[in-house]
Amino acid sequence: MKLLLTGGTGTLGKEIIKLSIVDGIAVNILTRNKKISSNNKRIKYFYWDPDNKVINEKCFEGVDVIINLSGFNVFNLWTKRNKIKILNSRVNSTKFILDELNKKRIKIKAFISASAIAAYKSSYSEYYTENESISDRNNFINQVIVKWESAVLNYKEIMPSTSFSIMRIGIVLSTDSGLFKICNKLSRCYLLSTIGPGNQWQSWIHVNDVARVILKNSRESWEGIYNVVAPNPVTQKEMLRLIAKYANRKIILPMVPLGIANLIFGEMSEILSSSQKVSPLKLKEKNFRYNFSNLDQALANLNNKLYDNMA
Repeated sequence: MKLLLTGGTGTLGKEIIKLSIVDGIAVNILTRNKKISSNNKRIKYFYWDPDNKVINEKCFEGVDVIINLSGFNVFNLWTKRNKIKILNSRVNSTKFILDELNKKRIKIKAFISASAIAAYKSSYSEYYTENESISDRNNFINQVIVKWESAVLNYKEIMPSTSFSIMRIGIVLSTDSGLFKICNKLSRCYLLSTIGPGNQWQSWIHVNDVARVILKNSRESWEGIYNVVAPNPVTQKEMLRLIAKYANRKIILPMVPLGIANLIFGEMSEILSSSQKVSPLKLKEKNFRYNFSNLDQALANLNNKLYDNMA
């Protein structure tokens, strides 16, 4: 099997590449960096610039599955310019690569696209499965996700021989970036605190399990939408308490009121205060075996504590 990866230089992309090397899977990686290369014969980098519709066509040679992870980091302040980047880096790059496949009549087995559980409306009571309908009327990031997913699903009829799937990914826990890295640093300085009362649901997943889900999908060519989260969501208060515990710290600061968070982070505070309790129903149906189904297991691993039951 050979993969073509967009967003391969990000945290999740790097984990997929690492596991692919172990499994003997060849990976082509699209990047805007013309100088990057690999010493591994199975890993090859190809230049692309989707904004200007430029791509090295050799990237498609022998590829069975495309994994689409491209996207500007949403944890930047949502200025007008950054909001355009957040949208275009997902929607336009997805349309561009699918247009290239269609125009050149390149046949692939599967197209797997990242998405996010922020597709679901913030709620303290709902327990969302993949069967839940979504709307673009909630907030900016929700609108981005709806347009991003639509860019993929619009090609199902145009490319009927290809399996299309969308991975609605939860809060990815990794030492390299994201919530864990930020909160771990804050906790060590006794600066960690909840946004609001802390009872909002956090549907999380270890980066290793996300990568394993996507590689399992690559082998089996799934169809449709999948919630890529661990089976045991926790509240924000519980998540931060455990992060602080593994840093040998306690949370001593009072909560940050939502109004103050909005003043500090602006519109981006929506994703910091939102609540999504999400079920990985379809992953269970696919018999996916988690390495880290509980938050304690995941944090022990991220803090270099011993955990020997990895698949």
